[in-house]
Amino acid sequence: MKNLKQKMAVALLMLTFLFISAAGWNPAEAEAESITYAKAYTLGTKCTGMITENGDTKQYYKFTLPESGKITLTGSARMSSVKLHIYDENAIELWSDEPGWNSTSEVISISDYDYLTGGSYYFCVEKNIYAQKSTGEFEFLISFTAAGESFRESNGGSNNSLETASIVRTDGTLYHAQLSLNDEKDFFKFTLERSGKVNLSATFYGISRVEWKLYDGNGVELLSEEPGWNTTTENIVINDDVFLTSGTYYAVINTYEYAYHPRGRYDFSLSFASSNESFAETNGGSNNTIATASSLTLGNSYKGQIAINDEKDFYKFTLSSSQTVTIRVEAGMEHLYVKLYDSSGEELKSWVPRKNSVSQKINLTETAVLEQGMYYLAVVHYNYGGYGDYTLNVSSLSKANCPHERYESKWYAPTYFAKGYRKYTCVLCGHSYKGDYQPVRRLVQGYFYSYCYAGKGKLSLSWFRVSDASGYQIRYCRNKKFRNGVVTKMIKGQAKSKKTLSKLKRKKKYYVQIRAFKKSGGKTVYGKWSAKKCLKTR
Repeated sequence: MKNLKQKMAVALLMLTFLFISAAGWNPAEAEAESITYAKAYTLGTKCTGMITENGDTKQYYKFTLPESGKITLTGSARMSSVKLHIYDENAIELWSDEPGWNSTSEVISISDYDYLTGGSYYFCVEKNIYAQKSTGEFEFLISFTAAGESFRESNGGSNNSLETASIVRTDGTLYHAQLSLNDEKDFFKFTLERSGKVNLSATFYGISRVEWKLYDGNGVELLSEEPGWNTTTENIVINDDVFLTSGTYYAVINTYEYAYHPRGRYDFSLSFASSNESFAETNGGSNNTIATASSLTLGNSYKGQIAINDEKDFYKFTLSSSQTVTIRVEAGMEHLYVKLYDSSGEELKSWVPRKNSVSQKINLTETAVLEQGMYYLAVVHYNYGGYGDYTLNVSSLSKANCPHERYESKWYAPTYFAKGYRKYTCVLCGHSYKGDYQPVRRLVQGYFYSYCYAGKGKLSLSWFRVSDASGYQIRYCRNKKFRNGVVTKMIKGQAKSKKTLSKLKRKKKYYVQIRAFKKSGGKTVYGKWSAKKCLKTR
């Protein structure tokens, strides 16, 4: 009998479903029809209502946001369960929640927030027909804080595609924007008249996960980054440099629906610095092959750029006679390929210079012995080597551009007046530089012996003799801090170790100090003053 009842219930449900389908019933349309009877609600005001046994199961309240911003919902209900919803103007559900019941106070409380674009919305309080206590009073308040968007958006956003991207400047202008419950991505369009570096500086306030992408003018993705979240500030900060050729680009900011804090407001700016390329490039580069190589003149320096959409540059030069040439490349990158080819495109040499840890730059200087003819030189992006500007020079070998591959060295010991150093001299051109410095020598700190004594109006002093000293300087004073009445005596000669100070006042305390000095060629250096010694005359 029990199984028969279950089968009949299932059959009844299926018939109901078929009846609804045949009638063309649409839940969204039914929601829209109910919403038309929504009560007008003014933001920032407290509203009260009641769910009754024989009343509507859903009560709707319509509110309008003048612009994009943050809404904060607070409220309570004297029921064991209630369902809350927010719909857009087309009756599409954007948010829902079923807040928990406090078994002690027997009250449901909610305090939540989210972000929406400007436009009209509906807040819905729904009766939970399955709850033990599904009727009772409720109250709520929705407050609003504007995001101050630079490009105002409404009804789900207005710059959600390449075609509708907002146009931004690259002069450091600060823009304000927001990722919303109904607007999870923003497109921004900018144009570069020249190749160079674009800096994206952005702060995402309270957003735990975000992604930013870069597309070229054809919609091809060039870059995708997911910056880290600072758990202390609960912000995401971006400060990224991107090297690009001239052209049109799109920056896209996108959030993640299932992030801890997926939405909020953010600020950003784009700043541009030209690479001042000697050969202007656009839309992904113009000298990317041997066939399109740019011509160099020996002895001249040229500026170029390795960009995320232009990862190689080819150059060509001609030698009227056989000779040794010097190839110099300076770049602000981690790694780089520099390749030399003959006129047929056969690779002759290849270098992979690395950034110097001190200068933080690549400084490549290499020589090549070449016969008369045409040659090609390529500067190529190295995997994980980064992007940036570079300077290139190809010249005939001379003292000025010598790579200084072999050096001889001579050591100069430190003195009391100058640091010690090693002098390196290039055996090819005589270029020299100093390095391996050692600090200047210091005179040992002197001190008085313990058997110094005081007499009638005099002090008899004995001290430690300092090697290499030219003499000693003694100072004495009745003031412990040597501020007033200081008398200084010079004692010439390293071997001296005694001195009597006479014509002093009787039965007075005197403080004395000593230090060594060294003289040479009109210069004098001093050692450190000794500890103060106190003696009282008789």
